[in-house]
Amino acid sequence: MPARLRRSSSHRAGKRGASPAAKEISLGNEFMRSGRLKEARDAYERAIELEENSAEAWNNLGVIVENSGRTHEALKLYNKAIKLRPGYAEAWCNKAMALNRLDNGDKALDCLETSLKLAPENPVAWMNKGVVLSRKGDHDGALLCYDKAIQIDEKFALAWINKGVALMKIGKPGEAVQALNKALAQRPEFPDAWYQKARAMTLSGDKDGARLCMERVVELDPGFADAVAVSIKKVGRGG
Repeated sequence: MPARLRRSSSHRAGKRGASPAAKEISLGNEFMRSGRLKEARDAYERAIELEENSAEAWNNLGVIVENSGRTHEALKLYNKAIKLRPGYAEAWCNKAMALNRLDNGDKALDCLETSLKLAPENPVAWMNKGVVLSRKGDHDGALLCYDKAIQIDEKFALAWINKGVALMKIGKPGEAVQALNKALAQRPEFPDAWYQKARAMTLSGDKDGARLCMERVVELDPGFADAVAVSIKKVGRGG
């Protein structure tokens, strides 16, 4: 099951009187939000050409590069951003998750601690710390982190989903359903939330409810990988 995590990209650029590089970063951010990743990458690269010392451009380019699966390359870009701005909390957070993807959970936690010292109220960093702890098998510790993220931002759907997954792992599928309902209240069109709810309902013995959730997954995204791997028929059998 892939980890659900969020990358941090900066959105401070683009104010009145901003430099040409800042305007390119702002344009790249707009492209990133709309899923136009190639255009986003081009904009960040133009920003770097205009201002080589732009930590935000290096960080956001790393987000794009990692999204394409080139984690080692992304790690170098996050390191470049941190070298330019050692107090850059978002870059530390992104570096942590790149390290986690490379199976270096201990260093990832160190980076997240640095990020949280710099920005202790960042719900993304708290959620990502939970992701790392869960991968290391510390689901109770992960739950504390997800709860902290939710305390900061109660509408943080990804944190609610991760909380639901962690609750399933410690044998509390009923509470997991409640957490996933919170996620769906914020993002009702999110296939992953419906899929995780199907899993939780299956574990709770509600096969009919699980089947309906899986049908919703397929309706929203027929190509969703987990929906293909776990068919509606299999969920109906409690598999």
